[in-house]
Amino acid sequence: MDLIKFSEQVKKSIKKLALHDYELFLTVHRTLDTRIENKEITMELNEDIFSGCLRVLKGDKIGYVPFTEPNLSLIELGVTTALVKAPPASFTNFAVISASQEPSPAFDPEVARLIDTPAKIQQLAQDLIRRAYATNRIETIEGTIRTDIESRLLTTLNSTRPAYAERTLFSAYAEVNNKDFDFVAGRKMPQLELIPELGAAVARSLPEKETSPAAEGMKGKTVPVILHPVFTEDMIRRLIAEHLYASTVQEKMSRYSLGAQVMSRLITLWDDATFPFGNTTFPVDDEGTPARKNLIIENGFLKMFLYDRTTALRDKVESTGNGRRRPVLIEDEHEAPVRCTINDIFIAPGQTPLADMIKGIEQGIYIKILLGFHTANRTTGDFANTLYFGRIIRNGELASLPEPGRWSIKGNALSALKTVSVVSAETLSVGSGVLPWIQTELTVG
Repeated sequence: MDLIKFSEQVKKSIKKLALHDYELFLTVHRTLDTRIENKEITMELNEDIFSGCLRVLKGDKIGYVPFTEPNLSLIELGVTTALVKAPPASFTNFAVISASQEPSPAFDPEVARLIDTPAKIQQLAQDLIRRAYATNRIETIEGTIRTDIESRLLTTLNSTRPAYAERTLFSAYAEVNNKDFDFVAGRKMPQLELIPELGAAVARSLPEKETSPAAEGMKGKTVPVILHPVFTEDMIRRLIAEHLYASTVQEKMSRYSLGAQVMSRLITLWDDATFPFGNTTFPVDDEGTPARKNLIIENGFLKMFLYDRTTALRDKVESTGNGRRRPVLIEDEHEAPVRCTINDIFIAPGQTPLADMIKGIEQGIYIKILLGFHTANRTTGDFANTLYFGRIIRNGELASLPEPGRWSIKGNALSALKTVSVVSAETLSVGSGVLPWIQTELTVG
């Protein structure tokens, strides 16, 4: 589907409604999903997955119209209906998108070609299964290989041209025996020889023994932990970012203050929507503000808060390009309101190899996933969740698996990042950021 042509049709169609301004957001996806369940492979191709939304301004009111069909009559009806009980608007116009705004690369032709060669993806899946079972350590294996092409457009009434880009996505995932997983993810094609090894590498790395907090003498103790980048990214996005948003500050709910030391001096953190092949890479945010890189934390000190257009107007500053349609519950992207939202997350690497970090711990835990972490307290940063994927560190080695359901990990996200003692020299791309491994302390319940 030609989104640029359709956006021009929308503009002509709703002119008769005498709107003061509108903001149109459109996406269309073509996706090939491959699922692995033990030795079975299923593949599903979905084409022209369309979604869109309009924000409209008329008088002092703002209306919101999500839609999943490119139907002009329904869109007109939706605008009319949305304006009947529309709330007051916080601004008088939408952004005017710069005609010179160019996107960073987010489209890889090699990924796009994979969608048209499903036999190649099926072969990757078969090789993954074969190599995993060859280890003779497989009880169950589940996995996915996903390729996606997205066309994305944002425009406003007074923009001379829309912000538009095509983006690709490739991800592969393998989970072995419900005990650990490995993955690759990004908008650029990875080294394909890595994919067949995902399951086998996990199987070979699994310790044979499981252990409990009582057996390790850790019950109720605060111990050193190494946080995997997957967990750190999740913790920052779910808990830490809430205290970085200007919306939270304006509601007097943020635990952070500008210029204060809020994290360990070992932490320098930024977000970036201009990074090539990043998850949020696009010329503008979802409100038309130019994409940018924001240095948020430097050597532990808070340098800035993150703004969308509404919060920026309240403080009489510029938006930082963090207005995103962010689902919180079960919304799809096109249904979600624009909220302050952190873009791709980056933490600068440290000096210590990960292997040395592990060797330096006599008794501790390596944390990859905590079960039910979405239930953590966004206001305080407190959490108490079961260790789902990870390792028990004993005498400088990843010695045992956590016995299922026996390990409760308690802590506070804000405190954990303030007490980071080591940052790894290695980093990992997790799909929505690039982060190192970090060492801090948490409590075993």
